[in-house]
Amino acid sequence: MTEIPEHLLRRSRERRAALGLSSGSDRESGESGGRAAPAKPEAPPRAAASTEVASTAEAGAPVRVEEPARTYVAPPRGPHKSKVPIWVMPVLIAIPLWAFLYPGAFTSHKKAVVTDPLVLGQQTYAANCASCHGATGGGGVGPALHGGQSKLTFPNIQDQLNWVKNGSQSLAQGKPYGDPNRPGGQHVVKESPGDMPAFGPRLAPQEIQDVVMYEREKL
Repeated sequence: MTEIPEHLLRRSRERRAALGLSSGSDRESGESGGRAAPAKPEAPPRAAASTEVASTAEAGAPVRVEEPARTYVAPPRGPHKSKVPIWVMPVLIAIPLWAFLYPGAFTSHKKAVVTDPLVLGQQTYAANCASCHGATGGGGVGPALHGGQSKLTFPNIQDQLNWVKNGSQSLAQGKPYGDPNRPGGQHVVKESPGDMPAFGPRLAPQEIQDVVMYEREKL
């Protein structure tokens, strides 16, 4: 019979020792010169699994090692920005409004009172006389008043005040009025559509005085 080499027997003994098997049988098999060892009962499944793992490790095959599960760690956040409180919103809205109204709180709310007689006379003239004598006194239905015509017709201011107050409706048509020495002659009362209305019932005495001053000094 063929003798089993010593290095194969040694390797077999090492494997059996790794598997937890008795080495006596190996000795007998070695001494018997390669006689087959009696069959042994199969190892339980657990031992078989251990045998497979040991054989794999002994053969140099890589052993798979399960890595522990990795836990995700979120990166640190930047500085936390706090939300604007709800009660601050009305304040933020009111600030621009307050800035707009603040200057007006210290200004005078009284309207400027006009005291200049010529300015008041201009207002009265525009509202009552301009429709007949023209906006600038150039004439129309009524005679012209600009360029000093009022002073030429009424050298005495009181005569002009009376004329504006009483008008010419009580005078007969064709009757002359004003200064007889007026250059170009006196004015004549026209027919009814051109008559001078009486402003006494419509204007205050001060208003009549102001408008006469305006006609004599500004037109």
